[in-house]
Amino acid sequence: MLFWLTYYLIWLPVHIIAPFRVIGKNNYSKRKNYVLVCNHQSNFDPILLDFTFRKRIRFIAKKELFKKKTSSFLFKNILGAIPIDREKGVTISQTKEIYNILKNNEFLGIFPEGTRREGLNKDDKIKGGACLFAIKTKTPILPCFIVNKQKNFKKNTIIIGKPFELSEFYDKKLDKENIEKAENILRDKIIEIGYNYQKVINEKMLVKALKRERKSKKV
Repeated sequence: MLFWLTYYLIWLPVHIIAPFRVIGKNNYSKRKNYVLVCNHQSNFDPILLDFTFRKRIRFIAKKELFKKKTSSFLFKNILGAIPIDREKGVTISQTKEIYNILKNNEFLGIFPEGTRREGLNKDDKIKGGACLFAIKTKTPILPCFIVNKQKNFKKNTIIIGKPFELSEFYDKKLDKENIEKAENILRDKIIEIGYNYQKVINEKMLVKALKRERKSKKV
């Protein structure tokens, strides 16, 4: 209730200050539950994704974000984020909470990079939490990509990829080797979305450049 009240109160300011467009709206079903994964560029990303999906996504967040009363109230009471100690890992009670989220047709949000940074590359190491939860609960993963770090009054693009499952690991022992394989698949899926988008943009820019060149020759 508190989430939706806040959502509608800040809907207009968010779309004015942080405008964005969404690509791939038809790639997922609102009736299903997903482990939503995305590249991570700013602390505004969770709010941006909540507005993208028009849904409260239960993000896993570092406990440091909950130190101040204001930010703690925002992330915990409004956004429903789960504070995780990155050194100690997920507790048993938090694991149960995460399992319940996925059983109740909700979205579990995870930034597998584990920290904010611009650009995700094939050599970058990502955290395996998203893979573990997706495999253990046999939940589809919904990959997303935020093209740019959100800046005030500058339009951004959020791309929703097609869901996929790590079904090849469902009946396997989740040892270090298999987790690393799953992590690599996850990382490559996210990178692929960004790569394909940039490829389309480059092709469009090339077409425009060729058209300008032809016009200049005619003149």
